[in-house]
Amino acid sequence: MIKNRVVYSILAVLVIVFICAVGILPNLSLDSKNTETSYTNKVFNKDKVTTVDLEISEKDWQDMLDNPLDEEIKEANVTINGKTLEHVGVRTKGNLSLREVASDENSDRYSLKIDFDYNNDEQSLYGLKKLNLNNNYSDSTLMREYLSYQLMEEMGLPTPAYSYMYVTVNGEDRGLFLGVEQVDETFLAKNFSTNTGSLYKPDGTGSDLKWISDDIDDYTGLNVKTSTDDSDDEAMINFLSAINNKGASIEDTVDVDNMLRYFATNTALVNLDSYQGNMKHNYYLYEEKGKFSIIPWDYNMSFGGFGAGGGGGGRGGPQEDTNENTEKDSLVTKDDSTSETPSTTESKDEAESNSDEQRDMTDMPTPPEGTHGQPPSDGGQLQPPQENNVARPNQEPTSNEELDASADAKKGTESNKKEADGTSDATKDKNVIVKRGGMGAGNGQLISDSSINFSVTTPVSGTSIEERPLLNALLSNDEYRKKYEEYLNDIATKYLTEDKIAVETAKIAKLITPYVEKDPTKFYTTEEFKAAVEGDNSLPEFAKQRSKSILKQLSGDLVVDSSNSTGDKVNQKNQLNTNADKDSTAKPNAETKGEVMPNQRGGEGFDSNNMPERGQSPNGMQGGRGGDGGQNPGIPEKNNQQTTGYSRDTIIVSSIAVGCLLIATIFVFLFKRRR
Repeated sequence: MIKNRVVYSILAVLVIVFICAVGILPNLSLDSKNTETSYTNKVFNKDKVTTVDLEISEKDWQDMLDNPLDEEIKEANVTINGKTLEHVGVRTKGNLSLREVASDENSDRYSLKIDFDYNNDEQSLYGLKKLNLNNNYSDSTLMREYLSYQLMEEMGLPTPAYSYMYVTVNGEDRGLFLGVEQVDETFLAKNFSTNTGSLYKPDGTGSDLKWISDDIDDYTGLNVKTSTDDSDDEAMINFLSAINNKGASIEDTVDVDNMLRYFATNTALVNLDSYQGNMKHNYYLYEEKGKFSIIPWDYNMSFGGFGAGGGGGGRGGPQEDTNENTEKDSLVTKDDSTSETPSTTESKDEAESNSDEQRDMTDMPTPPEGTHGQPPSDGGQLQPPQENNVARPNQEPTSNEELDASADAKKGTESNKKEADGTSDATKDKNVIVKRGGMGAGNGQLISDSSINFSVTTPVSGTSIEERPLLNALLSNDEYRKKYEEYLNDIATKYLTEDKIAVETAKIAKLITPYVEKDPTKFYTTEEFKAAVEGDNSLPEFAKQRSKSILKQLSGDLVVDSSNSTGDKVNQKNQLNTNADKDSTAKPNAETKGEVMPNQRGGEGFDSNNMPERGQSPNGMQGGRGGDGGQNPGIPEKNNQQTTGYSRDTIIVSSIAVGCLLIATIFVFLFKRRR
């Protein structure tokens, strides 16, 4: 007969197993628990060009090419570096670039998005759920986005994986694209401690992060990408309140160090198709335990490609340099949601319907703002390049009022006009369809005064720093500004240097030139691409001049007139005439501080008296990442933490343990009754 102590011993063992399964297993870094992220090396191998072979019915493919603006998902099979996944989803993607290519009868080079889990939630490519294939629109260098993400990585920012990929469709070449990881739960699991926080992709009403009200539904342009609940909404309202409330402490709601690194890097790269420009988009916000981080996105217009001044001009009018490659016919469709006043009550569901899983309509450009979110009435701000009043498929004709701010940057030289018309020698490359697309086309703007000397003190374009409360809250704090300047100094002396960029561009050129030469859909000639590697109008030359300008601005030897934030008006001290090249290691000067005006709100859509009260804090860091008593923490290694929580295998093991415990309990109960 079984003794009581034996029964109780068995029960105790089962209880221990139960405790281990539920309480300990989730915290052990087990392979079964960790979201697989081997795609980082297997898919995004930067030492080679990845092959992407799509197989899709000819009917569906032709329909995609005929109706690209529909962004309709088609089913296909894809083989990437020899691994085949069936029944994936494929569609066109993009915003202005998509419409520009759709409007060009000579090109069908669309960016694509592949959803590996379209028909099967469990299907992935070594853990990767979605892949973006970017067409390098308006970038003859083919390197702007690549080098920008590389710099973001070096600055310790959470950055999507990226590498070059050569695409074929049904056995026919489509050309060289840049593959970029989608920012989603998989990305979050790889880069943050959890992937269960709230992810936003702002674009539209509220994407400038200006205070509207304490009702989250009024911020229709925040565009939630992961499910949120009331606590997440409260975290966003707290974040907006803190950055808009002068004197409030922001450490509890903002990952200050993350934000400072991002804005320093974005400023150095002169990436103005972003929060710092009049479009106020192309960034993600991720909330984790009530604190927000920023995630970089979309850099084909970096290195001054968008044009300091907001894609053609800022408050100071058109940029001084000629936008030599701007195509005459370009259109920005007015987004209805962005034409509303801040009091809009558009439903949250409508905003969320813009998810990447459905369409990239959140990528639609928004018109530049006036003083209170309205388009400027005086014509002072130059809008992004726009097209003639011609209706597109599935679009209503655009009114004259929507086109009243046409870009002035159409002064190209005669030679460039010939290139745009396809009559110059540059069009002799038999594989190229010459396309001078929209804003900052090619690399013609690289060495412009407005880009090279873009202000690091008031780093906005086509708007004012008061209209960008997140940036204003950071740079209005002396301690944060000092850290921001330290990061700029690091970038200018270590990363964005002529030697480093020359090495990188030469390495990239060696890798991708054979693919550029055979690319049948490329926008620019091989000769134009090669010009980006060396010479007076190349990326290394941009790095050389931009880094010098940054250091001189930090030291106070170069003063950029920040009244227009375009970099057009530059004053240098007399000693620059003799010491122009002696200050490459200049340190930030106190004279550059304190130039940002306090955040003064008011007017339509904002009432400072109704701001939620928050605790006041003295100047300086109060804990949080990046504080560290004001000491430079250095550049951290890229965060590769595993996701926390319960995986499917853990739940199964836990369920079995619970079942065993219940069976043992019942057995003991029956055993005692029989005794």
